[in-house]
Amino acid sequence: MGDKYWHKGTWAAVRILLLLITYHLSLITSPARSIPTINEEKAHEVARQQVLWNDRVCPLATLAQDFLESIYGKSSYKGLSPVQVVYGWLLRPDAWKDEPMIHVPDKDLRERLDIEGEYATFSQLFDDTLGYRLNTLGADLPPHLQQLMKESPAAVELDEKVGMIILLTQGKLIQPRPDNMAPLSNWRVETEILYNRLPITLIVLSIAFIIAIIYIISHRLHRRSQKRL
Repeated sequence: MGDKYWHKGTWAAVRILLLLITYHLSLITSPARSIPTINEEKAHEVARQQVLWNDRVCPLATLAQDFLESIYGKSSYKGLSPVQVVYGWLLRPDAWKDEPMIHVPDKDLRERLDIEGEYATFSQLFDDTLGYRLNTLGADLPPHLQQLMKESPAAVELDEKVGMIILLTQGKLIQPRPDNMAPLSNWRVETEILYNRLPITLIVLSIAFIIAIIYIISHRLHRRSQKRL
């Protein structure tokens, strides 16, 4: 009787975990409004291209994921995948520069830059007369205070985000895999892409679930061996 209920409970937990994974993936692939970029089929293809990123070879999907999470703070933008976002910037920066996707969490910095809400567009950070607005940040303050403001963590972080976008649009962010570095196997590419698509909380939950199942199985096997003795 105990084994019967244990098996039922185990499969119920497995079904719940699979439903959670399906739910999160459905959120990632939700329909997007019309923003110029490549379609999902093309994005699926180019996501597997191998590039050099952070001193290692990885699929383009990993670079795109890091880019979007660094800029926007989330793993998708209005239903678009990270690869679609990256290619959107590459192909149509004129359209994407007006998308509110640069996360500016610091309230004081937003007020200084006249940014409403937590997200800024690329265009908002440039002025036709003054140029790059972070260069003139705190212009009304004494020189030493102005310098301190420019070097504040919030300003430096925002400057890094702008820099990543500029490198991307200039074609300098994405570097193909060098010939002297071995390519990844297909299974490693697919595994990394799947890992990128799953939220970290779900990954931790999955690992904890697997550990719990292993513990329960080993515990029951141990009890059975004790009974035989």
